Amino acid sequence: MKAYINNIPHEAKKEETILEFVRRIEDQDAIPTMCQDDRLENFGSCRVCSVEVAREKDGQTKVVASCHTPVFENAYIYHNTDKIKKLRKNIVELVLTDYPSDKVFAEKGKKPTEFQKTIEQIGIPNIRYPQGENHFEIEKDNSHPYIKSDLSQCINCYRCVRACEEIQGEIVLGMSGRGFASQIIKGFDTNFDLSACVSCGACVQTCPTEALSDKFESKTIIADKTVRTTCTYCGVGCQLDVSVINGEIKGIQAPVTAEVNEGHTCIKGRFAFQFYNHPDRLTNPLIKKNGVFEVVSWEVAYDFISKKLLNIKKEHGADAIGCISSSRATNEENYLMQKMTRVAIGTNNIDGCARVCHAPTAFGMQQAFGTGAATNSINDLKKTDCILVFGANPTEAHPVTGAKVKQAFMQGVTSIVVDPVKTKLAKLAKYHLQLRPGTNVALLNMMMHYIIKK
Repeated sequence: MKAYINNIPHEAKKEETILEFVRRIEDQDAIPTMCQDDRLENFGSCRVCSVEVAREKDGQTKVVASCHTPVFENAYIYHNTDKIKKLRKNIVELVLTDYPSDKVFAEKGKKPTEFQKTIEQIGIPNIRYPQGENHFEIEKDNSHPYIKSDLSQCINCYRCVRACEEIQGEIVLGMSGRGFASQIIKGFDTNFDLSACVSCGACVQTCPTEALSDKFESKTIIADKTVRTTCTYCGVGCQLDVSVINGEIKGIQAPVTAEVNEGHTCIKGRFAFQFYNHPDRLTNPLIKKNGVFEVVSWEVAYDFISKKLLNIKKEHGADAIGCISSSRATNEENYLMQKMTRVAIGTNNIDGCARVCHAPTAFGMQQAFGTGAATNSINDLKKTDCILVFGANPTEAHPVTGAKVKQAFMQGVTSIVVDPVKTKLAKLAKYHLQLRPGTNVALLNMMMHYIIKK
């Protein structure tokens, strides 16, 4: 399918919006936006992304919101005309009439927010209207342990409301009031602390202003460096962008480009990192001498450990030694641990908590499929028309994947939960088989019997 950008032909993809088409051909900043988040359903409320479109060259154009208008065969798209520039400028200036004048541009020592980048891109030299005439005084809400709320900076883009519903599936945030009195509310118009917020931070990450921000100011912090790493709290493997200043972690964001978590993470991945810099955390090896721990170098510690292990092995054999690895470590670190145990020490006595909970499923899948790992991609959740959750609680154990399962449940996929406990997913499921504890095998045998019989 062919479409034109400023009269230049390009190949367009089926079901692609005009915004996606232009940004793919040119760059991400080709068309400015305010309410757009590519992870959310297209909304089209701000109209900053408007473009002119014609069905033929030099034909009559129509102004449309590019974020939710599909590109069509032989579309002639003009996204930077004087008419469109004037329209965008007018829209943003109207927003700024009810916006704190000291927040229009980035503060010294901080990165600009998405909205501030949009203001700069559109080119607003000053505010045309007197600021604050229609502004309702909104009290700041700092009741949340991690999230700060200053709704005087809210531009009513609905991104936080949509992220709460479409990414996490909690529906904690909503919009109340009309006109200039409209504002974001938490729960039943209470504060963050009293709401049902699960602290995933999806609202903070998507907010284009600082109406919602975390107490670490992770979005606007200017870091010495940003390190991409893998969260080790559970087995989902979320990617994290860690902001580091003077060798200390100062904030974490979830990268939108990460295939595993797609810009989302749970409370632990996003906010639970302060123990890294905690003053009580051990930073040097200690060896007890005369009943007192003394700080030693790593070389001395390694020499001490190796001598002790070699002596035990010599006197009692390799099987007198056992090693315990951590499920919080990476796969690579656990691989090295088992390699040292089996090859260097010479024993198979290595264990970890993952084996305890995963041993039955690993053995079963090894026998049935040849590997003790999942046989499907997480992306398959978006393609299936039926999900059976058996004896698992993914919204608690693996929150990011659990949120994806929850989204599928909320969107009407045939959902079955087999669990004695009424979990979050069980409450949303079409069918909840609340079996008695200990009858799992009987239920599975019944299912297999029916499959074979029918």
